[in-house]
Amino acid sequence: MSDPIANRTLELACTVGAFDDAVEALEDGANVNHQGGAPLFLAIINRDRAILTLLLDHEARFSDFLPKKKVAQITSREQLIEELIACAPHNPRDVKPDRIEEIDSGIRDRGVGFLLSEVEWDNATRFRDALDAIGAGSSHRCVAEFLQWAQSEHGMNRDGLDDFLNYNATTVDEYRDRYLTTGEDLVALANEYVVDDQEN
Repeated sequence: MSDPIANRTLELACTVGAFDDAVEALEDGANVNHQGGAPLFLAIINRDRAILTLLLDHEARFSDFLPKKKVAQITSREQLIEELIACAPHNPRDVKPDRIEEIDSGIRDRGVGFLLSEVEWDNATRFRDALDAIGAGSSHRCVAEFLQWAQSEHGMNRDGLDDFLNYNATTVDEYRDRYLTTGEDLVALANEYVVDDQEN
């Protein structure tokens, strides 16, 4: 039987990203799958890789959050965590027109490799999610596919990244060309989204 106080402590730790408190709650007898997996759900929402790893190490039931077909395709813990984070509902506050403009300019100037070499992985995935939120269909698909390809081929590790990008220069250039031909004005879409969100 799990400890109710430890369960509440674990949920709070997952909500605010307090890793040490999450460890302590588990040591105190918290049930990692309390309330249908609430701790894992909260860690997913917060995109907290460290707490997700901790919960998975303590046998959190991740299959409740992913389709069976997707679970069957997962080959590593890193991939599992990325798939769980991809389930996180979009946070409207993540749509920042100035940040979208900065990353969009970087991609246009230096190619999609910019997303890996100059942007932290979490920010690259937030950019991808923001493109989806603002309705940038073609740009979103291109960025999402590029990040998925890069992760499956190289992972999120920055070691050897330049070699990876150089070795795959043709593929990276194809993604850049595809991104440039979308014709979507991302800044205008983001500004429109922000205005609409403030009005609602």
